[in-house]
This record gives sequence, structure tokens and C-alpha cells, in this order.
Amino acid sequence: MNIDGTKIDYDDVLSEVARGLKQNAIRKLTPLLARPEIISLAPGAPSPDVFPKEELADMASSLIRDRWFSALQYGPTRGNSALVHALVDYLQPRGFPSVSPANILVTTGSQQGLDLATRVLLDRGDVVLVELPSYIGGIVALHNCGARLVGVRQDDDGIVIEDLREKIDHHRRLGQRVKCIYTIPNFQNPSGVTLASDRRHQIIEVAREHNLIVIEDDPYRDIYFSEDAASLTPLAAIDPTRVIYINSFSKILAPGLRVAWLVAPEPIAAKIEIAKEGADLSSSQLDMAIVNEAMRSGLVDRHVPGLRRFYREKRDVMIRALEQNAPAGSAWTTPAGGFFVLYRAPEALDAAALLPVAIEAGVAYVPGDAFFVDGSGNNTMRLAFCRETPEKIIEGIKRLGQVLRRDLEYSR
Repeated sequence: MNIDGTKIDYDDVLSEVARGLKQNAIRKLTPLLARPEIISLAPGAPSPDVFPKEELADMASSLIRDRWFSALQYGPTRGNSALVHALVDYLQPRGFPSVSPANILVTTGSQQGLDLATRVLLDRGDVVLVELPSYIGGIVALHNCGARLVGVRQDDDGIVIEDLREKIDHHRRLGQRVKCIYTIPNFQNPSGVTLASDRRHQIIEVAREHNLIVIEDDPYRDIYFSEDAASLTPLAAIDPTRVIYINSFSKILAPGLRVAWLVAPEPIAAKIEIAKEGADLSSSQLDMAIVNEAMRSGLVDRHVPGLRRFYREKRDVMIRALEQNAPAGSAWTTPAGGFFVLYRAPEALDAAALLPVAIEAGVAYVPGDAFFVDGSGNNTMRLAFCRETPEKIIEGIKRLGQVLRRDLEYSR
């Protein structure tokens, strides 16, 4: 209200961008999950049980006492210089032999990397090809910059190349500008699917043919459960001139540190740096210094193998529980890493409509339709095995199985 009692029409003063902003569907669920008795298979956050808290506490304390003059100060927009150079050494044996500091930008979480990349690449109405299903945070970032999102089918080996080509040709015939491909190649959120090696090369071939940029979102890369998964080549290593690669320390150290990075062709990295100046000037110097010390001391290399064993056990528990409790005709993915299983019900079940019933039964999940930009996926749900204990995963899937069977019997 104005001070004179008249109502203010805030829509009239908001920008076109603000009026079109889309909320993250997972975060809208948070108020529903506050009850402590609910077993939540919804959040995709790492388990706090594996945060290396003592080591990080010692590092933070030492940095604040001994290097307070830099750790508590503003810093370069591109990122702490020591961390940027450490990332060069970290990335070179991981398929980036020619990466240099000019290609790297440290961001405040990988979501900021997605936001900045979309802002420098996309004009309103540009077509972006995304997987069906795809990560909600990526969908939100792309939507909020005005992109036209077009879904491309996935199978057990990731993006179906024939469908990718068909969608590009179709939208170009309509006179639309197809600009880029957004992909999560490893243990995808939400499907758990990993992009096959041959398709990685084929996606780059398509990008070259049609002059597209690829945004490669790879936060789960180090959480693999087999050596076959460990050997997969990043798309950015196949053609670093066409790929913006985004990764994070959130899954392997702690998300509260908010340290991620992107690797991009030098001209694009320079533009992203300018965009970042307008967003936050610089990421947290303290957080970056802690991560750099974790890398320098060997904590990261020592810690990650234990994470793989920890999450692999949880994955196995969830798969066994689904085998024992899911209704006949159900299907689900078995990820080779990461945090997620995508469950598909045997009939035309509405997972979003069923969620309140599941919550009353003491279990929660993320309805799958939010991950599908074409409006499909109503009978799917994302199940996260990362947060709850094995015992709670078993009980949660048991409760979910009972809810599903009751719903299917009622609908017949």
C-alpha cells in the first residue's frame, strides 16, 4: 500500500525479465518436508556425514589467523590466483591438457556459472536443446534469460543423436536461432544416465556442423562407482573451442563453501568475467582459500575415494529396495555414479498429484514432470539416495511402494 492507502501495482514496475522468472520446483517443496518423521528422498544435497569438517575447520582457523589480510578481503573477479593455478594442475590429467588460467573462472557455486554462461550466450528466443529430463536449476537459468527450451530424447546411453539432429533441423526450418546444447553427461540429474563415449563425439560433430556451443554441466564427475565411468572423456576435452565446462566442489567437499569453476574458450571466459563483475565483484576469498588448501594438502584426493564407497552403498541399497517393493511393471535407472535414480511408474500415474499422499505416508520425492521441458514425465519421480541413511532409504522405498500400489489399485 502507498502511505495514502492506495494499492501499488508492482507488476507495473517490474521488468519483463522479473515478470517471467521461474522458481525452482524442488525448492518449492521445502516447506512440505519440515516434519521430522518424513523420510525425504527429494533433496539432492550431499550427506553431511561425509563432510571433512575437522580438516576444513583447521584450515579455516589457520587461514583466518595467518592470512586474514587476504582471506577476509575482496579478491579478483576471475578467482583467487592460487586456486586458479591449482585448478590448471587439477584439470590437466582429467582431460584438459591445454587448459590455462585464461580459460578458468571461479564462480559462487555452479548455479552461478550456469546463470553467467546463459547471460553471455543467449538472446531472448534463442533455442537451447536440453535433455529429457534435465536438471531443474539449468532449466531455470535458461528460462530466466528468455531462451526457448527444446527437449531431446534420452535412452540408457544419453542423448539420442537422431532426435537431436531432427530437433535442430525442425527449429531452423521455423526460422528460429538454435544456439546451444545443454547436457549433464555423467550420472545425470535427475535420470542418473551417463552419456556414452561415442555419443560424446557425435554431439561435438553436431555442434561443429551447426555452429553451436555446448554447456557441459558436470558436478558429479568424481562420484563414480566403477572405473569404466571414471574413464569417460569430457566433451570439453574433445573440443575445448566449443564447450563451456562447469564443475563444483560442492559434491566432494561441502556445498556451503560455494566454490565452483568453469572452463571456457578464452573470448567467452573474458565476457563471463565481465558479467560476474556485475553480479558479485568476486566470490568469497575465504572459501576459495579453504578449497585451495584442501587441494594443496591432498585432502581432496584422500577424501573422494571414500565418497565413492559411501554413495555406492546407498545406491545399492535403493536399487535392492526398489526390486523388493516397487509395483510390477515399474522401471528405474541404475546410475553408475552420482546421487539419483529416476523411477517410472507402470501406468499413467500422476506423481505430482500423489506427492501429498506420499508425504502423509511419511516419504517424499521430487515429481518428475518438473524435469521435462516438453510437459511429459508425469509418471516419473526422482529418488535421491545421497542424504538419508541406508536404513531410512529401505523404509522410505517400502512406504513409497505401498503408496504406489494403493494408487494403482484404486485407478483400475
